[in-house]
Amino acid sequence: MLRIACILLLLMVAFTDSIPDQASSKATQLIRVSYGLKDNFEFLKILSSTISNRGSADQKKYFKRCVQHHIESEILHLQMDLGRSYAELRRTQGLMIQLYILVLDEEVKELDEELGRLARLANGKEKTETKLYLRLGYREIAVAKQRLMIGKNIRPYLYLMKLQEFSFALKSLKQAEKYIVMLGLLHDSIDDFNKEVRTFEGLVSEIHRIIINDREKYLRFLYDSNFDSFSEVSYYDAVWKQPDLHELAMGIPNFDPAYQRNPEEAKPPKPTTIK
Repeated sequence: MLRIACILLLLMVAFTDSIPDQASSKATQLIRVSYGLKDNFEFLKILSSTISNRGSADQKKYFKRCVQHHIESEILHLQMDLGRSYAELRRTQGLMIQLYILVLDEEVKELDEELGRLARLANGKEKTETKLYLRLGYREIAVAKQRLMIGKNIRPYLYLMKLQEFSFALKSLKQAEKYIVMLGLLHDSIDDFNKEVRTFEGLVSEIHRIIINDREKYLRFLYDSNFDSFSEVSYYDAVWKQPDLHELAMGIPNFDPAYQRNPEEAKPPKPTTIK
């Protein structure tokens, strides 16, 4: 009897010790998922204005998929299904890495060409600020290229570090867009630019006043450089309003395989045998 009592006592001690450990593990997992969702939201918002203003059809399709997986991970988080929420969080990050690389490669090429065009347009007609804006614009593109290269060479499984470098690169390109707008107002306009104007609203007004050709292009550059959307609703907000999460069940070739929250529900029912 004494031996049995000792065994029961040891089991009770082990059980009571495991309860705080389980609670601590759950709390740690909750914190990790909460911070991860916040990071993902920030990376998506940085991308949002670029996708909204100048994104291609493929970029918008991929971006929508990233937002859909982010929404799914938020839902699982609210349901306290932390394991699957974290898996979805990581999946979203993996997809964002692919999308950031696609966007950055195209943005670097496009903005580099735009600066070159404006440099040729200004040739022989330079104004006081021309060389300054060109130098600053090319500097921001060079910084973006460097950050992009660093991000690509970070170890594949370090998703967060990669995304941090890519987001820095995109921010640099948004700065370059500001200088493109200023150069456009100086050299791609029908009248002199009011150099005292520096506010966002003032620059919008100046673009409408003195730029005839490619007016919308310059407006989109300006809105993107201010992390804003030229249209009334950003693409990110539009997806949140109508997420179409059922589309996750259909894969996107070469980007994201099909996803089912409960794979068992997608399987056909087993045939019943009549005895």
